[in-house]
Amino acid sequence: MSIFLGIIKKICSWFHNLINIKILMKYFFSIIIAVLLITSCVTTRRINYLQRPNLDIPDYVDTIGFKDYRMQAGDYLSIKAYSITPGVVEIYNGTNNAGGSGDVASSRLFLYRIGEDGNFEYPYIGKIYALGKTTRELKFELEKMFDEVAKNVSVDVRLSNRSFSMIGEGGSKRISMPNERITIFQALAMAGDLGTFADRSRIKLVRLTEKGTVVKEFDIRTIKIIDSEFYYIQPNDVIYIQHSFAKYVGIDHIKSAIGVTLSTVSFGLMVWQIGDRIKK
Repeated sequence: MSIFLGIIKKICSWFHNLINIKILMKYFFSIIIAVLLITSCVTTRRINYLQRPNLDIPDYVDTIGFKDYRMQAGDYLSIKAYSITPGVVEIYNGTNNAGGSGDVASSRLFLYRIGEDGNFEYPYIGKIYALGKTTRELKFELEKMFDEVAKNVSVDVRLSNRSFSMIGEGGSKRISMPNERITIFQALAMAGDLGTFADRSRIKLVRLTEKGTVVKEFDIRTIKIIDSEFYYIQPNDVIYIQHSFAKYVGIDHIKSAIGVTLSTVSFGLMVWQIGDRIKK
């Protein structure tokens, strides 16, 4: 124990002779606090939308905007047929020939899942290939098929599992889409917007395509995002929001860092004082 205290005494004595501890504490902590406060500032440039491109804000090239979603394996379709001829299409819509509506459980049976082979089973017609098609393309195809049953049949095709997900800063959410044409700003509004410490300069979009999963990164602060390839989201998209650097050096973290530093210095001074008393 005496050897350990002797080593501590020598180290503290050397440190005490090298620098005046009071001066060090006065200026050292002031500098550290100032640096942390500066780096933790969240300026309007970091959080404002629709900013003009500059050195920090990118300038995206205008590209084709909205593209119709192309169906994938595992998607569920809601298909409903309409006809001016009574009793022609009711069986396809989950209703009886008397014209009454089926119950909720019955209507759920009329959701059609696209299998891994790209097909779904449609009553009295058989397998229909839907993989890679838009809902509009499938609508026209079904209407042609219905021409063999009755004339002037209109078909409504909708994606039942139409939703997107958001993870990262602000929590995780899965949000239903009212329609397929949703912009990134509408998506953020539906999710409750981004928090102060969200990194708006590096938003990642994970999208499943016919060629596999792709990850796109963009800066939502620029006004040039409008009509760019990042402006519209699609069903099944995942939006990942990263934490900004200020999140880790924020006020709470500064308090913690200062507390730990002061505790460490206080402990060192206490040990030095004990060693100094033993020496005397």
